[in-house]
Amino acid sequence: MIGVIGSGSWATALVKILLEKKSQTLNWWVRDDATRQSLVTEGHNPRHLATASIDTSRTNISTNLATVVAASDLLLLALPAAYVADTLGRLPADTYRGHRFISAVKGFVPQEAMSVSQYLEHKFLIPSSDICVVSGPSHAEEVVEKQPTFLTIASRNRQLADDVAQMLRCPYIHTSTFDEVTCLELCGLAKNVYAIAAGIAIGCGYGDNLLAVLTTAAARELQGLIPVTVPTTQFLGDLMVTCFSRHSRNRALGEALARGTSADEHFKHTRMVAEGFHSADVMHRLSLPAPTPIADAVYRILHESTNPKLELEHLIDNVF
Repeated sequence: MIGVIGSGSWATALVKILLEKKSQTLNWWVRDDATRQSLVTEGHNPRHLATASIDTSRTNISTNLATVVAASDLLLLALPAAYVADTLGRLPADTYRGHRFISAVKGFVPQEAMSVSQYLEHKFLIPSSDICVVSGPSHAEEVVEKQPTFLTIASRNRQLADDVAQMLRCPYIHTSTFDEVTCLELCGLAKNVYAIAAGIAIGCGYGDNLLAVLTTAAARELQGLIPVTVPTTQFLGDLMVTCFSRHSRNRALGEALARGTSADEHFKHTRMVAEGFHSADVMHRLSLPAPTPIADAVYRILHESTNPKLELEHLIDNVF
């Protein structure tokens, strides 16, 4: 039995995907009772993707994390990265022993500056062979519209990756597998930071010419951090969709920063999490194998309150 942990847009979209298989039943942990009540009585998530219908006849929805974990052997994490440690920390570490994990988290655990797979291994002693990672390019808004979407599933356990790929595959979801888990997670970490840079360029009034050069430079910067060849669909496709899409929360944050809105003000207004906010800090703290001038500029804008336009002008003159 699969237990989905998380109640945001991506968790809701993943539940929709899983329920495409008519034989599938799920356990689903959601954060608050208002969300649970709306799902149970109306079949909709009131705060995220509210127009998406959920077949609650095949979904056991609960606010009790222990109940969901106990009733599930495969746990799918679909939380903002900043909430992973707090959410999983509600239960004793040994509660998770014997479970397999799918991480659909789009970032690192910021408190530890670790990828989710590393965090599960170190904090809960989950063997790497029981962990897989799901990555895009994907936006939840397009998934619920059944737009063609491509997911990459990575695990050191090929059978687990194949099983999860089959589980998620449906007429509009196309899946492929990969064995370099940490590289896939690093791509997911960095692309959100570069999307903030793209948003800053847009918010400063620059056009497609600069955006194309910025994205190309970001791809080059990211490639320097990865010791192996990552599938083009995941590496370049995920970066592009995050930088260019109107659905990108990270690009929207960058646009707001360029207009003079602080990150805190933006989050209060949108009530949405942009993973790149914490990802920029994580990248700053990690010992990375190559220079990251674009990510460094985003870090300074977010966490040292430097001027977005001046930072972008410096990149134009010295990096691009």
